[in-house]
Amino acid sequence: MKRTKSTFPYKGKHDEFVHDGDYKIVRKKLDDGILGEAENGKIVNIDVSIPKGSKQEKEVAGHEIHHQKEMESGGLSYDDDSVIDKIGGKKYKRKKGKLIDEDSGIAYTEGDESLPHEKRAYKVSNKIKKS
Repeated sequence: MKRTKSTFPYKGKHDEFVHDGDYKIVRKKLDDGILGEAENGKIVNIDVSIPKGSKQEKEVAGHEIHHQKEMESGGLSYDDDSVIDKIGGKKYKRKKGKLIDEDSGIAYTEGDESLPHEKRAYKVSNKIKKS
């Protein structure tokens, strides 16, 4: 999720809390331009630049938790080499921060809003943003 804040109950270590639904939220320094990451295993990383308890934090968490839910259902999966979007019917190879569509050969930056799995997650975070 690109630069895009909410109140969650604090239940973890000083940089962690658990969101309803048992998602472990971890605050850490992420790469430039990255605000959140969904890791395998119900872990959501949120960049330390995002103010705790802010609406932006809620947006990022909502976006990444949407990815988590799709991974839990088997509709989305990833590893170091690929991203498989069964819902959108797409498979991408990962290479140097890019996702390369195996059908068309088009390369996208990871997190590109035009990717089907990102469009679905942005619907969630945009809804939070407008609330």
